[in-house]
Amino acid sequence: MAETFQQRLQRFKNNSPIEFIETILNSIHNFYIPELQMAAENKQSNLLILGLHSIIETISENVFLKKEVEGFKFYLENFVDVNEEGGRFSEIADELNDWRNIVAHQYISKLGHSFGYDYTISTGYQVENGTIILNPKIFFDQFQSAFLANGGKTKRKIWDYEKNIASDKMEEAKTKFLAKFENR
Repeated sequence: MAETFQQRLQRFKNNSPIEFIETILNSIHNFYIPELQMAAENKQSNLLILGLHSIIETISENVFLKKEVEGFKFYLENFVDVNEEGGRFSEIADELNDWRNIVAHQYISKLGHSFGYDYTISTGYQVENGTIILNPKIFFDQFQSAFLANGGKTKRKIWDYEKNIASDKMEEAKTKFLAKFENR
């Protein structure tokens, strides 16, 4: 039988912040990422962008207490970027964030004329004549590697989150998360 809302709420309240953090991370790893794998395999670029952004913002805001573009960039720098040309997605964090907003809320825009997808380029992205060309598969692979125990070239693994947040901030994150969890 699945855990009820009340059971989960009590589990979160009665345990350290690690309980809610690892519940979020495990849920994303076990349920959300496999859906994104299918989107990547089927070249569903916009769905991939929406899904990746959703996960990044969820973790950045709820675990690291960093919101909006600041949180998005923080996550990219620590858990997605690799130290090679076209692998530092944090360098285009503003554009990726803007692009996600266009895809989610408007679909067509001026930005659409300076942002595109190409699964054949060998880097995560490149800029050609002011146009960002993104390889969504490489973006996803780098994102996913932070969840994997071995492999990947990202600076950190998501399971090492405690290295990026002080214990008092973890308690603050728990308090803020519980307030949202109970009211939504």
